Amino acid sequence: MMKHFYLLILGAGLMLYTAGCGDNALNGSEQAAVDFYKEVWVEGDTNHSQGMLDHVSESDDLQWRVEQTTSAERKNPPIMVTVSPTDSQMFEKTILIHRPSDKRDFKVRVRRTNGRWRVTKFEQNYDKQRGGYINNDAYQRYQEEYPALTWKRVEQP
Repeated sequence: MMKHFYLLILGAGLMLYTAGCGDNALNGSEQAAVDFYKEVWVEGDTNHSQGMLDHVSESDDLQWRVEQTTSAERKNPPIMVTVSPTDSQMFEKTILIHRPSDKRDFKVRVRRTNGRWRVTKFEQNYDKQRGGYINNDAYQRYQEEYPALTWKRVEQP
């Protein structure tokens, strides 16, 4: 009898663990932003990342970021992803990406167009030559200002 009880408890725990893992799954807008992040800031692939843009006019801004990635040591550490808590748009989302290994932050704004998420704007931490946004430890700030904000961990973007 006790054996069955332990098996029941083990099964219930496994079900709860599995259900919790589903909460970490990326939605469509988050996945589009992570795919773009990977193409630009991990792979340094201009061709694929340009194809993800909503407007070709962003290509010049994209080029220097890809060059910066290809000239740096390639690494693909885990990242943290969330939808900006200040977003109120239905068809456009700002996805915040935090890379804990070097405390870099990225913003990727995506818009749903004809059933697909396309990148409309992208930023990274401040760069002396090119600007960007000064994050002031954006991840930490968001954690303090929005304690209920859920960040999803992506092991291999």
